[in-house]
Amino acid sequence: MNFGDANIFRCVIFVFCFGYVQNRRKIKVSSDTDFRNRNSDIYLNSLQLIAKYGHRPESHTVITKDGYTVNCYRIPKNGPPVLLVHGIGDSSDSWLVLGPAKSVAFQLAEQGYDVWLYNARGNKYSKGHIKNLPEKEYWNFSYEEMGTQDLPAVIDYVLQTTSRRNLSYIGFSQGTAIFFVMCSMKPEYNEKIKQAILLAPIAWITNTQYPFMDILAQNLDILASLLDSIGVYDLFANNALLNLYHAKVCRDGVPENILCKLEYYISYGLRNITNLYPERLPVLASHIPAGVSTKTFVHYFQSYLSKKFQRFDYGSRMNKEVYSSMQPPSFDLSMVTAPIYMFSSESDWFSTPVDVERLRVGLPNIIRHVKLDKSIDFTHLEFVYGSRVNEIVNDDIKRILTGQL
Repeated sequence: MNFGDANIFRCVIFVFCFGYVQNRRKIKVSSDTDFRNRNSDIYLNSLQLIAKYGHRPESHTVITKDGYTVNCYRIPKNGPPVLLVHGIGDSSDSWLVLGPAKSVAFQLAEQGYDVWLYNARGNKYSKGHIKNLPEKEYWNFSYEEMGTQDLPAVIDYVLQTTSRRNLSYIGFSQGTAIFFVMCSMKPEYNEKIKQAILLAPIAWITNTQYPFMDILAQNLDILASLLDSIGVYDLFANNALLNLYHAKVCRDGVPENILCKLEYYISYGLRNITNLYPERLPVLASHIPAGVSTKTFVHYFQSYLSKKFQRFDYGSRMNKEVYSSMQPPSFDLSMVTAPIYMFSSESDWFSTPVDVERLRVGLPNIIRHVKLDKSIDFTHLEFVYGSRVNEIVNDDIKRILTGQL
């Protein structure tokens, strides 16, 4: 999804790989000019990346109804607003790290669109609440709250700030799931969406090809209890050491690159690492992950086990208190009436053809579905980070926004 559950394995890989690298002394922080230069994109945050490439960034803090502070970044222009919403465990960086040549945020800004970049509650840019909540209470959210609290608040803020009636929405992976949550539970927001462009759409993840999904899901209760007992509520927070490690091993032409290739294949099914735009791979690798709640992961695993796109399952006793039913209610996709343009790939491990077909049947207003054949070998991360992203995704996005597609 940026699929964060894959990061469970990434964490194991990191421990092994970092030890290997250190023992072999192949990597030294001072060995490369790019790593000594603090103005390298490897070290820059979203605001700095926007400014570096010739735009005047703005930072906007949105307060949700339940008190969370959600930070959005803006590339202000005079055109209609476009809201970009990242995947799981990611941030606004995902729309910027490939630079102006490949990142759709820069391309839309150059065309005059008013670009807004969302950051989910709990990621490195959106850690805050109007009250000083205890840690466990703060992290008590999943992607449901992102859809019912974050997105409505951000959309209202953008429309009020720009004096517009509606906006265009671009979501990747989890950014599509929370869109479905919002439009099903708060259907009035369908009218505020001019069009939704959904990349690698996710609802249920019944047929995911991620190789460790079964074993993790079958031990979900044990894992959740263990994490709760040791006070781990925030998974895969932004970590400078981990970021630097990934930037180092993901350089093209170095011996350590095999570690990068191994990690991205096992985590995302990426067989050809050059499909992730090699010259920018150290930059994108150094910006993810950006943090996500443990409860969000648990919610996705529940979806995998139940084969349903439904609200968080607290167990029958608490479900009765929260939902007045023993089982959590499903999100009603028939309520998602905003015009939808959907992009999926048969090579995607997480937004799989079978699950996407269920979406296609369940959504009432799909204007166009671009389905990429397996022969193209276009994997999950490539919808945002791919070397072929312009010709396969971004060019079509621009045509949709101008009414040419």
